[in-house]
Amino acid sequence: MPPETPKKPIKKLRFHERLSQWKLIFQQCPKVIRLAWRAWPLGIAILPVLTITAGVLPAFSVYCLLKKVIDGVTLWTSGKDVAAGKEMVFLFLSFGIAALLLQHSLRVLIEFLQTVLESRLRFHIQERIMNQSIELDMSFFETPSFYDKLQRAQREVGHRPISIIIAMVQGVKEVVTLIGFLAVIVTLAWWMALYLLLASLPALIVEAKYGLQGWMIASGRTPKERKMSYLSGLLTSNREIKEIRLFRLGGFLVKQWRKLFWEFYHQDIRLAGRRRIAEFGAMMLETLAYAGFYIYAIYCTITKPWVTVGSLVMYTQAMERATGSVELITRFIASLYENNLYLSNLFEYLNQKPRIIAPCVPKPVPYPVRKGICFEGVTFRYPGSSVDAVKDVSFEIPAGYRVALVGENGSGKTTLIKLLARLYDPQHGRITVDGIDLRELDPAEWRQNLGVIFQDFARYHLSARENIGFGDLAHLDDLPRICAAAERSGAWECIERLPNKWNTILGKMFEDGHELSLGEWQKVALARAFLRESPLLILDEPTASLDAKQEYEIYRRFHELTRGKTTILISHRFSSVRMAEHIFVIEKGSLVEQGRHEELLALSGSYAELFHCQAAAYR
Repeated sequence: MPPETPKKPIKKLRFHERLSQWKLIFQQCPKVIRLAWRAWPLGIAILPVLTITAGVLPAFSVYCLLKKVIDGVTLWTSGKDVAAGKEMVFLFLSFGIAALLLQHSLRVLIEFLQTVLESRLRFHIQERIMNQSIELDMSFFETPSFYDKLQRAQREVGHRPISIIIAMVQGVKEVVTLIGFLAVIVTLAWWMALYLLLASLPALIVEAKYGLQGWMIASGRTPKERKMSYLSGLLTSNREIKEIRLFRLGGFLVKQWRKLFWEFYHQDIRLAGRRRIAEFGAMMLETLAYAGFYIYAIYCTITKPWVTVGSLVMYTQAMERATGSVELITRFIASLYENNLYLSNLFEYLNQKPRIIAPCVPKPVPYPVRKGICFEGVTFRYPGSSVDAVKDVSFEIPAGYRVALVGENGSGKTTLIKLLARLYDPQHGRITVDGIDLRELDPAEWRQNLGVIFQDFARYHLSARENIGFGDLAHLDDLPRICAAAERSGAWECIERLPNKWNTILGKMFEDGHELSLGEWQKVALARAFLRESPLLILDEPTASLDAKQEYEIYRRFHELTRGKTTILISHRFSSVRMAEHIFVIEKGSLVEQGRHEELLALSGSYAELFHCQAAAYR
């Protein structure tokens, strides 16, 4: 028996809070319509016309087939006016059948258009979400709340937007249908229309109440849902599966996943139980109210001579169909309310604005860099952190120089590179290139001048050609240039050994994929940086995954590979660091020493200590 999770009380809303929640019924609708219009303008233009037409037909067919045909049959069989009776039967029977055929044809066409719109709308919104992720700054990706918003947004892409469109389209259709049937019913008694609408209120209140509670539960458990997805990903990913098998973590992780599942299960079942009981009560009230109508209609048929048998059949059918329309309208309104609540998550994500943007009139990016790069009192702290990652750092890199950043793990070396690439902006100080503040340049144009390999380089499960070509999309199909970059990084030989050479899929995620060793992946990433003929080359631990021979080959050609470029090297290996013309030593986010290799050793400071610690391991 699964463990019973403790019940969490659902927050009760005050009256003004409930009133503001009701405003949400149509709050997101204009935004969804704009999204749908961008996804498929023709479909959005046609659907309302077809829907309104389809909404008029049911009442018309009931009027023709029930009242007029039955009255015609009565007139015909009574012998009072056989000719008039026959004419009435055949005329209105033709009209009624034509209306039914048109009604069914429109239904099929509307359903087809909704299917096409759903596909286009899902594609359009998913594309918007991906483009939004591309535009947002790196700082957004540092906070758990961002991933909560992203998961909620992605969760609503599937069916919420099209559900709102369908609810609006079908709701309009049912409103038109209901108006037609009410026009029939009010000929019996004017107050019957109001009576019918009041009978539907309990169901609407129930649907809205429990729709809100469902949304509050779903929104509140997003962090746990992300953890559940993460645990599932760990158990199905080839990156972690080795350690999971080795340390026998599988059972433990499944147990954590199962605990979260049963917590969600009990929440959902409790809510569903309360909702079904409330819906049953509302349905019983509706049934009693409609029974009262039937009794009144029979009473009028007996006591009022103008209410014929055909009229009785028409009224009862009109009431039955109107009841169905009211029930559907109630569901559509509840659906609009609930889906609007959920879609607020999507628009909350899409409404986020990037902070690192191009100025209105950006200055041209210096090319080539003539003076150099300067850090002036730069201080930076990651979002959500209470500690500065970089504190009041100032130094200069002359154009064309090869410099190295040295320091222990977490000292702030990679952070400086991220700031230079303008993935973040410092809270204090500035970074300049040829005297121009990076914030005065277009970020995209500035990054085009950087060739970068990070220590946590990307591994794209795509072709070898694309893996290197991503370094400069303008040369994605320039195979000779891609081969030249691979030769410089040492990746050429391993790619040439692959089954389909440059068209071989790397990694095992897709069929016919070929896995590389970590060192081979790093060579591919290094080739990606070399492909871009940029004046600034940034190498963050570029040989960390290479064996000693491969590393030697890279650094033997270091001067050749970096000729004519301003180069920044981050490495823990002092055999490579000493090739730099100038070395900056970073410690706990601050610049503590700088100079050439021999000068820093002579200081007997932090650099010398790190150097001798590493050298001792080889004695």
